[in-house]
Amino acid sequence: MKVKRTSILYPIIIITTILTSTLAHAKYPTSEDLRAKYPNIDENGQRPEKKEILCPFWRLIERSGTLDAINSSKKSDVVISIRKLVARAKEFGCKWIECGAVATLVSGGQMTHPGTTKLFSVNISQLHRAKGVAHECGYTFEKGGKKVSDVKRAQTLSRFKKISDNNSAAGTLSKEDLMSVKLQICKEQGVTITKAGSVEVGLIYSFLGGKDRGFIEYEDVVRFFHAEMPLTKAIDKI
Repeated sequence: MKVKRTSILYPIIIITTILTSTLAHAKYPTSEDLRAKYPNIDENGQRPEKKEILCPFWRLIERSGTLDAINSSKKSDVVISIRKLVARAKEFGCKWIECGAVATLVSGGQMTHPGTTKLFSVNISQLHRAKGVAHECGYTFEKGGKKVSDVKRAQTLSRFKKISDNNSAAGTLSKEDLMSVKLQICKEQGVTITKAGSVEVGLIYSFLGGKDRGFIEYEDVVRFFHAEMPLTKAIDKI
């Protein structure tokens, strides 16, 4: 009996389409998914941000509470194994390879400061001690700062607000806008922007959906800098 080719192909096409669609949407949770799962990073979240965590991405993740059960340190510092750290970061959109590479660099840099972290672990409360990765001209911390400064953060957001108000699409920012403010801060501090500082600009832009839409929302930057989940995040990995 001769079977029509189309009778075989149609089920395969349908199954492939369903699987592809499911995987694409299930790979990285949306902003709505994460805010529903972790109420502390919603606009009404009650848990305070941990200002000792200078990186806004990790400050957001810590505030969500997802690191609590695996925090190997019972002190104020948050020390997590690289493997578990990367696993939690993946849920928020950071791919294993990229996030694992950065975490390994941070861990190695911190190991040059005895007592900061443990082997194959990262102390996200002491990121300023990650030699080769730590950087100055922070958006939310002063030069040489060890924690987020409310004053510095407000100054930076004020600069972004002025730029976004004057952009053709009011309330939005470009990657170039983020970089211009970063360079202003570096100039004022008398330091040269590092590779890590430049990468930070790209990561923020990407995480807030810049690559997907060609711009980001000023209000999402405000949310992100305050360890609150932005309403728009990257569809794919950062």
